Amino acid sequence: MDLIIRNGISEQSGEPLEVGIANGTIAAIAPSVAATGAREIDAVGSMISPAFFESHFHLENAYLWDGLINQSGTLHEAIEIYAKVKHDLTVDDIVARSGHVIEHALANGTLWLRSHVDIDHIAQLSILNGVRAARDKYADVIDIQLVAFPQLGLAQNPEAVDMMWQAMENGCDLVGGMPHGEANMDDAARQIEIAFEIAQKYDVDVDMHIDETDDPYWQTLELLADKTIETGWQGRVTAGHCCAMSAWDDATAVRIMDKVKSAEIHIITNAPINLMLEARGHSHPKPRGIARVKELLEAGVNVVCGQDDVQNMFYPYGKMDPLEVALITAHAAHMGAPHEIQAAFDMPRYNAARLWRHDDYGIKVGNPANLIVLDARSAVEALRRQSDRRYVIRKGHISAETHTHTIWHNKVS
Repeated sequence: MDLIIRNGISEQSGEPLEVGIANGTIAAIAPSVAATGAREIDAVGSMISPAFFESHFHLENAYLWDGLINQSGTLHEAIEIYAKVKHDLTVDDIVARSGHVIEHALANGTLWLRSHVDIDHIAQLSILNGVRAARDKYADVIDIQLVAFPQLGLAQNPEAVDMMWQAMENGCDLVGGMPHGEANMDDAARQIEIAFEIAQKYDVDVDMHIDETDDPYWQTLELLADKTIETGWQGRVTAGHCCAMSAWDDATAVRIMDKVKSAEIHIITNAPINLMLEARGHSHPKPRGIARVKELLEAGVNVVCGQDDVQNMFYPYGKMDPLEVALITAHAAHMGAPHEIQAAFDMPRYNAARLWRHDDYGIKVGNPANLIVLDARSAVEALRRQSDRRYVIRKGHISAETHTHTIWHNKVS
């Protein structure tokens, strides 16, 4: 064996577990692996888990903070601020800030990251050039997917449509969108049609920002579900945010969630950001402004959580830790029962792997050895304590180590 993880526990059962790794894949799983390894590490009773995904993020504007403060705290002002500066972002600057993101993400056990890249008539392909350079620079430590994201609309913006086609020829992996950013539902439907035309041409998946508003008028999730079924793109479409469903009446929500289930659309909730941005104009009691997470899960929809932003005009906080995002999601969605806590823990793990269509994810002989040794004994302990990722292992190689030691003074006996 090249590497053996000793004295761990199973993230499924809590039983003793050791994992042997050879040639980048999991070669042995047992309570005690009999073989020896070129290197052996001691998990000290910690959980051995498959690594995390960050499934919804914006690399190019991470840490754009100084002098760009969002005074109203609204999504609308954040978009306006960003539109004024995006054209001036340089490749070197994007690569540098993306590097900080990636380093933090990797230390927290994230080995896959999906980033939405602004494609429009203002930035054209300049931001894509920067994020693509960052993806190339860090390709040895993290897998990054790029989504062509027309934040400023398509239906009445032919130049942006042209840029979207060019983006797919210049490194983007998925087609994105923001149909609720159009003038009305008719234009939203047209944006979705354009996005699927591009996706079908290149045979790629679709990942859209959907209904990121607390206005119940916007029901573009239903349009997206209808188009997904019409084109046969079931299982290949993701809808991020989906905040308006918190403002829909229950009958509307049930009808559209049933369509989402039939379309096999994956939902990404961005609870930290949307709790911050939504309901700014409401008096008390303020709506929560996030997707109906528990209801979606109960309906059999695959739900994933995502960071979205870190310290910029959209969100002043964040540390690229999927456990923090899952914990905030659990609070916002009232997920406190044991099976709900497990569901929150699985959002950036198994649920995300399903979204990414990674059939070889998990601790199984023959799977790639993409693992973390997590200083926890259960899902609730992992979320509650935000436990250290003692080791982060990518393709059988240790990528990061974290060991926190507390020194007690004047300890009471």
